[in-house]
Amino acid sequence: MSAAAINVILEKVASKDKDFRYMATSDLLNELSKDTFQVDPELERKLCNVVAVQLEDQSGDISGLAVKCLGVLVRKVGEARVMELVKGLCEKVAAPSKKDSSSRDIASIGLKTVIEVAGGSLAHPAAALICSRMLDGVTQKDNFEVLTDSLDILTDVVAKFGHLLPEQHATIVQLLQPYLDDSRQGIRKRALHCIGALSPCLSDAQLDAVAQHKLGQLKGGALKPDTARSYVQGVGALSKAVGYRFGRHLTEAVPLMVQYGQKAAEGDDELREYALQALESFVSRSPADARPFLEQLLAEALRYIKYDPNYAADDMDEDGGEGGSEDDDDGSEEEYSDDEDMSWKVRRAAAKLLSALVHAYPDQLADIYSKAAGELVARFREREENVKADVFAAYCDLLRQVGIVSGRYDATDPASPLQLLLRDVGPMLKAAARQLADKSPKTRMGMFTVLRTLVGVLPGSVADHVGMLVPGILLACKDKSASSSSLKIEALTFLRAAMESNAPPVFQQHVAQLSSGVFAAVGERYYKVAAEALRVCEQMVSVIRPNPAAPTAPELAPVVAGMFSCINGRLAAQDQDQEVKECAILCMAHLVATCGDLLSAEVPGVLKLLLERLRNEITRLPAVKGFAILAQSQLELGLDGALEPVIAELTSFLRKANRLLRQAALAALEALVAKYGPSLDPAGTSALLAESSSLISDADLSIAALSLKLAVTLLRQQPAVAQQVVERVLPAGLVLVRSPLLQMVHGGMNHFVSVCTCVVERVRPAVLVLVRSPLLQGAALAELQALFPALAGTGSPAAMTEALLSALLDEGRGRRDGGGSTDGSARQAQHSVAQCCAVLVVPAGQAQVDATVKQLLQMLKSADQASQRLALLCLGEIGRRTDLSSAPNVESAVNASLSSENEDIRAAASLALGGVACGNLGRFLPALLQSIEGASGQSKQQYLLLQALNEVVTTVSARKAADTRAGFTEAQVQQVLDLLVSCSRAEEECRNVVAECLGRLALLHPSEVLARLRTGLSSDSEHTRCVVVGAVKYMVVDKPHPVDDLLKDCLLDFLMLMKDPDRHVRKAAVVALSAVVHHKPGLVAAGLEQLLPLLYDQTAIKPEMIRTVDLGPFKHRIDDGLELRKAAFECLDILLTALPHVLQQQPDFLAALESGLKDHQDVKAPAHLMLVKLAASPGGGPAVLSQLDKLVEPLEKTLTAKLKSDAVKQEVDRHEELLRSCLRAVDALNRLPGSEASAPFTGFLKRTVMSGPLREKFLAAQAERQEAEGEAMEL
Repeated sequence: MSAAAINVILEKVASKDKDFRYMATSDLLNELSKDTFQVDPELERKLCNVVAVQLEDQSGDISGLAVKCLGVLVRKVGEARVMELVKGLCEKVAAPSKKDSSSRDIASIGLKTVIEVAGGSLAHPAAALICSRMLDGVTQKDNFEVLTDSLDILTDVVAKFGHLLPEQHATIVQLLQPYLDDSRQGIRKRALHCIGALSPCLSDAQLDAVAQHKLGQLKGGALKPDTARSYVQGVGALSKAVGYRFGRHLTEAVPLMVQYGQKAAEGDDELREYALQALESFVSRSPADARPFLEQLLAEALRYIKYDPNYAADDMDEDGGEGGSEDDDDGSEEEYSDDEDMSWKVRRAAAKLLSALVHAYPDQLADIYSKAAGELVARFREREENVKADVFAAYCDLLRQVGIVSGRYDATDPASPLQLLLRDVGPMLKAAARQLADKSPKTRMGMFTVLRTLVGVLPGSVADHVGMLVPGILLACKDKSASSSSLKIEALTFLRAAMESNAPPVFQQHVAQLSSGVFAAVGERYYKVAAEALRVCEQMVSVIRPNPAAPTAPELAPVVAGMFSCINGRLAAQDQDQEVKECAILCMAHLVATCGDLLSAEVPGVLKLLLERLRNEITRLPAVKGFAILAQSQLELGLDGALEPVIAELTSFLRKANRLLRQAALAALEALVAKYGPSLDPAGTSALLAESSSLISDADLSIAALSLKLAVTLLRQQPAVAQQVVERVLPAGLVLVRSPLLQMVHGGMNHFVSVCTCVVERVRPAVLVLVRSPLLQGAALAELQALFPALAGTGSPAAMTEALLSALLDEGRGRRDGGGSTDGSARQAQHSVAQCCAVLVVPAGQAQVDATVKQLLQMLKSADQASQRLALLCLGEIGRRTDLSSAPNVESAVNASLSSENEDIRAAASLALGGVACGNLGRFLPALLQSIEGASGQSKQQYLLLQALNEVVTTVSARKAADTRAGFTEAQVQQVLDLLVSCSRAEEECRNVVAECLGRLALLHPSEVLARLRTGLSSDSEHTRCVVVGAVKYMVVDKPHPVDDLLKDCLLDFLMLMKDPDRHVRKAAVVALSAVVHHKPGLVAAGLEQLLPLLYDQTAIKPEMIRTVDLGPFKHRIDDGLELRKAAFECLDILLTALPHVLQQQPDFLAALESGLKDHQDVKAPAHLMLVKLAASPGGGPAVLSQLDKLVEPLEKTLTAKLKSDAVKQEVDRHEELLRSCLRAVDALNRLPGSEASAPFTGFLKRTVMSGPLREKFLAAQAERQEAEGEAMEL
């Protein structure tokens, strides 16, 4: 808009007509709000004058618009103009005149607006001016309006800009403290808030002075009741504001708060409430410092949670079970009413204090539970609904913590929280049943939340008490109150959880009674209620008939009919929410799959409806899952008539971009093929294989695995007669089989010919592409290995095996369609090819094995290195699965390859030698051991031979569980053990292999190996000690193993080598501890008290381990302890994940973490990760807060470190990754409740993180974290 148009608006603003002024001010606000609006100095002056005048307009509407204009104008005009406006507003606020209060109110609002929008270079001068003028207003003790407005504005300015005004802190505190004794409650309250807002910015000395002043006044004991309440409230507010920084004053503060709570006059419930709130803030904000007072705090919480001096409940009902009727109980409680009774606030504060104790001290939960659980259950009968909600919340917190810490106790320990809860279930459910009959929907909702939490923590806990809960569930399902929807959802959610966590017979006798309420909820208009009711019906189906093969109880048949009726109504309806549609589809599928024989007349109609939903884009995904459920049913449901259109629809879904839809479609197709394979139409099968084969690639291995499984299932659905026809007809008729005439011939043999032909034509090309992918692993590799033997059986086995083997070898060599040789395939791809060759050849018989071995030995003579390596890998995989001792020249050819000039070929020969030895230990193992012993002076040769022995030990160890072939004899064990011990002093690379072999061997013969290893703990050779403790790493596996019991008794002896004088031994011990903690933390938990100090010692930078190497022109610093520190921090990271409660509250751990943040960048990365984990954990957050000030310096140094000008790309990339790692840690700290109380941290955020190029990187780190959280929520 032009300057002339702005001038027109400004002229209208001066109009005497109020409407004109209003419209002109509104137009001015719109213009100022535009991004394109610009002003010159003259226009600045005019605008500021006009807005200042409009702020004093008699019309409240106009002055309100002027305040909005002010907020926009501050960002548009220069600093000098803003300061003039601020100065004028401050003068109006602090003016002593009492006549024009409205002008002062508008000026006050205007100042608050300026404070809200001010930033950048304007922040400090504006804040300093406002603060100084408001301090002038604070001195006007007798002018209540000026004083209150000044205190309010001062609170706002110090809350936002307190860190910019350090020179004013002492003055503010000095002026405000006397007002804490003021007789006017409003003044005391505002002074408290202002000091609380300022306290995070105070220095430690100033904060201590403020705290000591308040505590000193309370110690004096001569305070008036009103003043005492203010000081107690002020102590709590101060603790809440500064968090851990108040912790050093708790030795004085806790006894004072307890004292004032206990000595409060009768009826002074407000003082008791403030005292309890202060105690709660101590626990939640400074848990480490409050820990010594745990017993006292718990006693106070339990004392006041039942504090109700004005009402005495009927104890008969507590002890005598039912007592009187529920109506009598409700009536007696409703008859009592006292509007002046504030004791409920005391009980509510006590419940919150109890919750804080439960969260802060999980390690003391057994003691807390034993004392608090019964009291909380007794308070379920609380008469105040608000308090009752907090009691329920506290009990839920207690239950959740029981579930969290249950893994720390022995399951049979009678003193464990879980066992204590198990004993209390009966009385608790009895009290819960009474609350479910309460007239208040809010109370019943809270009780269902408690019950759902109980079932989640202790599945099966309600099994013996379902009967007493059923009336309450039915009452909730049929509730008609205004909040009935929320109540029904809670009741149904609990019912579903209870059914899932209990055996079907528990609820079977109650199903008929519950069904009426659940079926009524299915018909509810509110979609969330209907959807949850349908989920309950789905679970109820499993209760009615847990085993579809067994008959349904006659008395439950009507329930099945009623359930079908209500679900079918929802399934057929079109105008309903998506969630209800999905639940109805899945629920109906479960019902028909389980009870279809009772609904035989209705099944065709259901299939028709489900097919319609399958063709609907909105409901097709749940419909796909529904058909998968039907296909897996043990009942004969008569799906044959619907198979063709269902298969066609599912096949079309394989072309869709929706990954979840493709996964579900493949799973459903596999289930349908597995059950109805002989009934499938060949044309449909051909299309199915065409689409599924296109999904076999390494772009998505999960989808590829499902596609391969589908192909294997198709092949396995062949009757014996069809197999014979395939063997005779397929080799000669592969060309003719595509004829349309053949597709018209019905019958099993022709059908399977077409199936097998399609698989060969469609699937084989795709899997041959997949097999050379270096990404191939896991389920996809397993399914691929299953597919090749199945493919080999589709035609003449010998011919098909030869064809497939030839194709596989071509892929492994890198040949494409008979073309010339190309670059060798990736190593991992050749490993996959070798495994597929082995699973293809070995089942084909000895003749095929001999022929293949001969072919591979010929390949080994090739000049092509890729062919040589592939041949060796194939020989190893085949030898691992069958005995090759009868094959000539295998051993000599592999041994010869160990001397190859190519490193990859030597490594492959080592694997091959180990694999071949696995096939016949008696034949090949002695020679291998002799070769290792003979190569003692040749480290490289010995390393390859030891790798071969490691292959043998690893294979035999993995094979033992399946018991497929004999393992080592006792004599062989001794030979291997003696050899390994003798090699423990070899070169480092050999020692690492020896340690792995010893660990794997211990899985086979624990007692013999452990006994020999223990003798090595005291060896005079550091190499032997290193091997001995390194072997522990490989003894610990995920699953339970006999070695665990033996290892537990001596594990500490191995790990105590962390105090060995040799750093390599210490590192091996640290790595072993990491492995144990990762796989089986229970083995080492009891010894951590001795091990943690040793581990912390490894995290320290030790000057004696740093040496300087003179390289002539420059000197190079080498830190020999770096690798050890990296291993130690990685171990701490694993400990923090597996046993968080052990580290979270340990000062030594936090000191080590701080040291890691100052260390080398390789150490900083795991330290940053630990800091993120610790800050995100419930028990670790307060501990991090207590050290937050100390963490700022190392984090800031990391973020401000500069690279050298000649840094190479690798150094730049590592530096950028370190910055991202550090910023993720800063983000985690910034999200901590209470981090804003740390002035060093907030200052660090503003000056370093949120300025310059780091700002964008920090925002990117936040966005990355939010995206990850969103994906986790979706999963």
